[in-house]
Amino acid sequence: MTQKHKLYLAIALVSGSLAAAPVQAKTVEVPDLDINTYGWVNMAAMYGDTGNGSETYIVDNKYASSRLGAKISKEVEDLGVRIGTHVEFEYQHNPSNVVTPDNRSEDGELEERHINLFVAGDFGQVSIGQGSGAADGYTEIDISGTKVAAFSNLGLMGGALPFVAKDGSGNDVKLIQALHNQDFEQRYDRVRYDSPSFGPMTFSVSQGYKDKASGNGSDDVSELAAKVSLPLAGKLVAGVGYSRKDVGGVADKVEVFGGSASWLHTSGFNLTGVYSNQDSSGRTASDFFMVKTGYKTGKHSVAIHHAMGEDRTEYTPAAITDSEVKAYGISYVYAPAKWLDMYASFNNYQLSAKERNYDNVDIAMTGARVKF
Repeated sequence: MTQKHKLYLAIALVSGSLAAAPVQAKTVEVPDLDINTYGWVNMAAMYGDTGNGSETYIVDNKYASSRLGAKISKEVEDLGVRIGTHVEFEYQHNPSNVVTPDNRSEDGELEERHINLFVAGDFGQVSIGQGSGAADGYTEIDISGTKVAAFSNLGLMGGALPFVAKDGSGNDVKLIQALHNQDFEQRYDRVRYDSPSFGPMTFSVSQGYKDKASGNGSDDVSELAAKVSLPLAGKLVAGVGYSRKDVGGVADKVEVFGGSASWLHTSGFNLTGVYSNQDSSGRTASDFFMVKTGYKTGKHSVAIHHAMGEDRTEYTPAAITDSEVKAYGISYVYAPAKWLDMYASFNNYQLSAKERNYDNVDIAMTGARVKF
């Protein structure tokens, strides 16, 4: 019996015992805490066309996966700080980055995203536990209003669909393997410090570790980041970050440097740019670029984007060298209420490599996110 099954069994036994116990009058003291709960369900119809044919899927949109969470905290007057916790879990049925023509249905599992404690005051905030590293999301800053339909990590929609080799060699490459925004180390067990605001700027640093992809052991992770927000004829938000993961062996370490900036003019015109570079010992460095421009008016947002990934060697097969992936896309979001986003998008992906040519991949989707 796995640990997860043991936990479910324990919850069931406790719940059953409480239900069977005689009703007694009890006084329960409820702590006076500030509780902010949130969540959403995000489902879409996705159409994917590859060199192996086309198929339609009902998916959970990984651009903003279905989830629920809560931030619970309280001021401790004797200490002059706020102490609390942040918990968040993801639940996806048919994740959009996992489904394939051979496996269109994937059962969902409750996956942890954030489980950590924090203390905040005039000094900033210190967090400990599972959560975002200091630079998490810094290649994904996007205030265009279309992020739920398309943002820099494009491979999260249809990521398991393949680029099919035209020569029939069978050396297919998954979209997510060939194109990735290289957004640092995302979430892991860490201690993180966020500074108070210095004018328009904030700074963050984190140190921790995350499980190896092989599931055998863990890698130490360090991250640094800075962010600025300015009222520049509207709003400008930009961030830059650095991460280092000590992986040992021939690779030794994996370093990522990059960032993004997004500007929303008062007219509704907006412009977003992304760049990241990943380098590890003994391997070719890989680069990612993206530019996105759009217009936002009232409840409507529309944007076009172009992205390019070069020499993505961490995940692609050894037989793929001098690779380049280009992406062209358009996205639209209609937000008739604060709790509802309705959207559609289309992306065309093109992979070229030294060894062979590949068929293009086309992915379209339309869906909705209900927030609560």
